[in-house]
Amino acid sequence: MQQGLELTQPPILMTDALHNTWRRRLKVFLIYLLFINVFGTLIKSPISLIYLVFGGYPMLFVYVTFTGVYLIDKVFVKKAGFTIYELIILTLLTYIMLQAGFVTNFYFGQPVFLGISAEKSWLAILSGIFVFYLLKSKSIDLTIVRDALLFGAWFNLPWYLLMIVGLNPNQFAGTLFVYCNSIKGGCQFEFDIFGFAFATIYYFIRYVRTSHIKYAIFFMGFFAYIFFINQKRGTSLALLGTVGLYFLLYLSWEKIVYYTTSFILFVSAALGGLWLLRPDILERVTLIYTNIILVLQGEETGEASADARIRSSAIAFKYFNKHEFSWFFGNGKINNDWLGGPTAELGHFYASDIGILGVIYQFGALGLIIGLSQYWLVYRTHRRLHAEIKKDYFYQSILFFIIFFIVRGIPTGGSFFDPGIAIAAVFVAIHYFFYYIQIHPERQYRWANKQVIN
Repeated sequence: MQQGLELTQPPILMTDALHNTWRRRLKVFLIYLLFINVFGTLIKSPISLIYLVFGGYPMLFVYVTFTGVYLIDKVFVKKAGFTIYELIILTLLTYIMLQAGFVTNFYFGQPVFLGISAEKSWLAILSGIFVFYLLKSKSIDLTIVRDALLFGAWFNLPWYLLMIVGLNPNQFAGTLFVYCNSIKGGCQFEFDIFGFAFATIYYFIRYVRTSHIKYAIFFMGFFAYIFFINQKRGTSLALLGTVGLYFLLYLSWEKIVYYTTSFILFVSAALGGLWLLRPDILERVTLIYTNIILVLQGEETGEASADARIRSSAIAFKYFNKHEFSWFFGNGKINNDWLGGPTAELGHFYASDIGILGVIYQFGALGLIIGLSQYWLVYRTHRRLHAEIKKDYFYQSILFFIIFFIVRGIPTGGSFFDPGIAIAAVFVAIHYFFYYIQIHPERQYRWANKQVIN
């Protein structure tokens, strides 16, 4: 594989002024709104109930209705086949629904319908088929998707910062808008950061490919928000691991040393600034990462979220022992409307709190394998793509965002829990579309290899 400065192939995607029309800008904005839905941005906000009634549930209805019409048209009208991406998504959804119904009926006596209903959030996986159709029908193109993602990051950032500066999160305690943690200094806003994570990866790639300082500033700005303000350990470590992997795969050792030294100097300067201006933030950051080691050792930390993971892990192993073969088929999810709901049976237990272990508890090892088939498709299509496509900025950003999402999913469950179900499906759809363009040249998707690097 080519290294570092040799990666000078101009981007394939075209964004010249000729195509920067109001119609295109409207599409960018609409796709931004779609990503608001996919990322679950407004679920954890003061208007979450309004959003669910007028945005969340209607969009879920759109995904389900569209997919139903699409399937009927494909099978009975056009009598055409499905792409491997579509087959994987439909197979995964079918398995989850059947598993949810029959496993909880077998182990807990819950009616099959209630078991299926408990996993209705998995219908959001159909958003991937919806986005894939928009792309292959030429309703939108890849540049619109890219610009919508970057627009979302830049548009949301000042609003987040204004709320952080102007509002007291403690007054929202008990709502989805904040999460409260005494170790982190009380309550903090529960803002969606997936758009920021994508922007971090995108601008990092742009910087190491072009050496333009503005991209370094953008990258460090978004990463600093995630690391110092958001303070989510899994997200920060997954981002560091992702950019580190890009280092190893694409840069020469000279560049690795140069950029690593620059990054260490930046982090040192940031830590020094915090030590002088806000030592309380530095103390919290140090403590929350120290607690990771304690949790891995099975020790109590005094941090509610960390200690909850220890207790939830114990509950998961309890039911592995109680229910024969549940480690393979899963224990399913108890519906809130059945008897006393999951709390009556399990107590305070959320499978997503314990990441991959929670995935195996709820869906089983078989469900884990079937769910990871999305990422097998990413690996398969990446190997089959032409070299010039692999060098594109946006393609690399999508690929490494998926890698970031996989790594982040180890402690969080990733694509098996909401909103990760839709996020994984949509980004895998975008990734697969690069390959779809390659194998269907006769459809003449908009394509250019003369864009100037800027």
